[in-house]
Amino acid sequence: MDVRVATNAPRVELLLNGQSLGIQEINHTHGDKISGWWKVPYQKGILEAYAYDEEGNVIAQDQKRSFGDPSEIILTTSNTTLQADGVDLAFIEIGMINQKGNPVENANNRVTVKVDGAGRLIGLDNGGDQTDYDQYKGISRRLFNGKLMAIVATTFEAGLIHVKVTSPTLPEASLELTACSPEEKLPNKNPITSNQPSAILTGQQNEIPVRKIEISSDNGQFLNDKQPTANVIATLSPTNTDYQEVEWSVVNDVGIDSNIASIQPNGQQAMVTAFGDGGDFRVRCTSRNGKNTINLISELEFKAKGLGTAYKDPYSFISAGLYDEHEGELTNGNERGVATSRDGESQVGFRDIDFGKEGSDKVTISIFALSSEPYELQIWEGMPGGESSSTLLADAIYQKESKWNVYQEEIFSLSKKLKGVTSLSFVTNKKMHIKGFCFEKQNRAFEQNYAVDADKIYGDHFTKLADRVEQIGNNVSFDFEGLDFGEKGATQIVLYGHSPIDKNSIHIRCFDGEEETANILEFNHTEQYQKKIFPITKVTGIQNISIIFLPGSNFNLSWFQFKE
Repeated sequence: MDVRVATNAPRVELLLNGQSLGIQEINHTHGDKISGWWKVPYQKGILEAYAYDEEGNVIAQDQKRSFGDPSEIILTTSNTTLQADGVDLAFIEIGMINQKGNPVENANNRVTVKVDGAGRLIGLDNGGDQTDYDQYKGISRRLFNGKLMAIVATTFEAGLIHVKVTSPTLPEASLELTACSPEEKLPNKNPITSNQPSAILTGQQNEIPVRKIEISSDNGQFLNDKQPTANVIATLSPTNTDYQEVEWSVVNDVGIDSNIASIQPNGQQAMVTAFGDGGDFRVRCTSRNGKNTINLISELEFKAKGLGTAYKDPYSFISAGLYDEHEGELTNGNERGVATSRDGESQVGFRDIDFGKEGSDKVTISIFALSSEPYELQIWEGMPGGESSSTLLADAIYQKESKWNVYQEEIFSLSKKLKGVTSLSFVTNKKMHIKGFCFEKQNRAFEQNYAVDADKIYGDHFTKLADRVEQIGNNVSFDFEGLDFGEKGATQIVLYGHSPIDKNSIHIRCFDGEEETANILEFNHTEQYQKKIFPITKVTGIQNISIIFLPGSNFNLSWFQFKE
């Protein structure tokens, strides 16, 4: 966990259970940091900070103690005697302590406040939870970071003010204030309106929220080729919380979904599987805690090594924040995207993208532009200037009516289909925010498939050219694996080829893993390349296709295409 110690002293030391974690120097005049900062493995116990002057003398100290679930409500105020003038106020801090008397600094219990006697409740505020929509003028709210402020005002009558605070499963806490007759009566006879019961907008009445999620792993936190998986468990505190549902994900150190591991949820347990190297990743467990958005986040760090390269999937959304290389000044964009430079050229590069055998030439990019003017955007295979093999795929223009802080999608067509493992980069000379991108997944089953792109080519004799294979001789086979014909299937095949001899016999074999269908086609003599359509036995589902040229063949094949 990150531990920061704020101090105006020149040196600060951090100790965990009596063991020093080091002294850090802070140059408040010319330095680049204003606090001490440590990454500390969590242990129960005492965390202590000591500040030193230039001579090494301790001039300040503080400590934090680990804590468990709350066992008692604590009420504190600096003012127990008030003036009964209708405007004097007492600010009462509501907190929680555990059985050892240590403050529970992340307590978020729901409490109900009741004020009787010569006073009234006029405000409840938890000081900063932007996702808490319960009313300031209500009588029930959750604590935030272990605290809630109750504001009590006097009436125009002297006497005792009784403050009572209750919370499910905890003993009631009470505090007594005194309202004294004022020396001077104020002319204001319209006191601030008292708080009243109101609808609960965050969670529910008498709820027990989740205070903490603790993640543990039964196989450690280092995954490799011999142990690529681990079972992780989320322990909720308190155990009797009303919100038992959790959500799991795998992210990198800035919270972007990771591409080096996956997770299979099963309630408060999950199986994490690493399938590539890439340094650290984090298993994240979250709880909405009765809200519409994520309220609590807990993470457990893992390392993966010895598994090989983890490739990015272009057919799922790739966050721009996962860029591998760049040129120019980049900053963090909205929603974990990337923002390009306002002045000069920016390049944003992504490596190890696996387009598979099908490939794609259509990309959807989510962009937030600062104006409605046209924005030039180049899309490259590789990194322009940094790789001799880089190729310009599109010299595009993005132009939409700008909506502030709103990403809008645009589809761009590339000059060629990207296949296999390659890299991609975006180049622009204007400032824009790029959230990320994804490619349209294409199905080879019903597309033009060029012979040179076969998964395997083997046989006695053939010559591969840029967009065709010529001089195909005896027993030459072209294999195309995993073509998905779906339920509708295909009943025709189109061959674009050239037969220099009277007739070529071509065997079309389809195999789904269990059954095989075969068709023999006769492609007669042609003077040049020509399209011919042949009926075939209907094929459906996922098939491995082999195009086999029988003995005596002499054929030139450019492409083929199946038809429904």
